[in-house]
Amino acid sequence: MRSHLVALIMTVAIAAPAAASPFHFEVVRSTPADGTTLKAAPKRLQVWFSQLPARGVSRLTLKRGDADVPLTETTIDAESKSMYADPKTALAPGAYALMWRGAGDDGHVQTGTIAFTIAAD
Repeated sequence: MRSHLVALIMTVAIAAPAAASPFHFEVVRSTPADGTTLKAAPKRLQVWFSQLPARGVSRLTLKRGDADVPLTETTIDAESKSMYADPKTALAPGAYALMWRGAGDDGHVQTGTIAFTIAAD
């Protein structure tokens, strides 16, 4: 009987972190979506999260190859739990990496990259 109780406690302890994962700060969706090829350059880059991104920690940056692409200051939208920035100039055809950094309710900083391509005419 005791061994069954120990096994049950071990199972719950192992499964609990996996069950809690939806409560972590993570990307829900983005515009552009990861891996997409666009026919036209986006005017806004926006990422939605499972929790409100923390101000002062959360930001977006954009790269084309090794070069930084200038963006407006990252804006946090509390209503939609998202952050966005606009390219300061029209984006040329090519491959881009939208990098995000943010923290949610637990304060742990997370990072990620959303890759997209703008097709040549």
